[in-house]
Amino acid sequence: MLKPSVQVHNVGGVLLAEFWDCHRLDPAPTLELRTRYDEHLKSKGRPFVVIDLAGVGFAGSSSLGNFVALQRTARQNGGRVVFCHVEPTVHEVFRASNIDKLFEFVADRDSAIEAIERGEVEAPPKPAEAAEPTPARRSGPASDRLERIRRKRSASEPE
Repeated sequence: MLKPSVQVHNVGGVLLAEFWDCHRLDPAPTLELRTRYDEHLKSKGRPFVVIDLAGVGFAGSSSLGNFVALQRTARQNGGRVVFCHVEPTVHEVFRASNIDKLFEFVADRDSAIEAIERGEVEAPPKPAEAAEPTPARRSGPASDRLERIRRKRSASEPE
C-alpha cells in the first residue's frame, strides 16, 4: 500500500506543495508541510505557499487545521497560502467549515504563482487602533436556540 506524502519544491522562492497518494488527505503530510514551510522560512525563502490538491478527494478537520495554522504563520511573515486544483467536494469542506475565506483558491499552479507575483490578495487586516472590542456573535441553529433561551430567561426574571 502506498503511503500518503507531500512533495515540496521551491519555485522562484515560493514553496510549492503537492500531495501524493492522498485521495483522502491524511493529517501527517499536512503536518510535514508545516515543518517544511518553517525550514523554508529559515533558509530565507519567500513566505508564500502554493498547495496543489490535484487528486485529493477528501480533507478532514485535522488536515484543515494544519492548513489554518500554516496560513497563520504565512500571514505573520507577510505571505499567504494559495490552493489550486481543488476538487468541488474538498472546496465544500473548506466552505462548510467556514474557513474558505482565509485562503485563495485558483484553477492551477500557473495561476497561483501569477497571483502571488501580482500580489492580488490584500494584506491581512490590521487590528483597529483604539477600537472597542466587539463580542463575537455566532449564527446558526445552536446560537439561535441560545438567544431564545437568553430572551426567555431575561423575560422571566423579576425586576
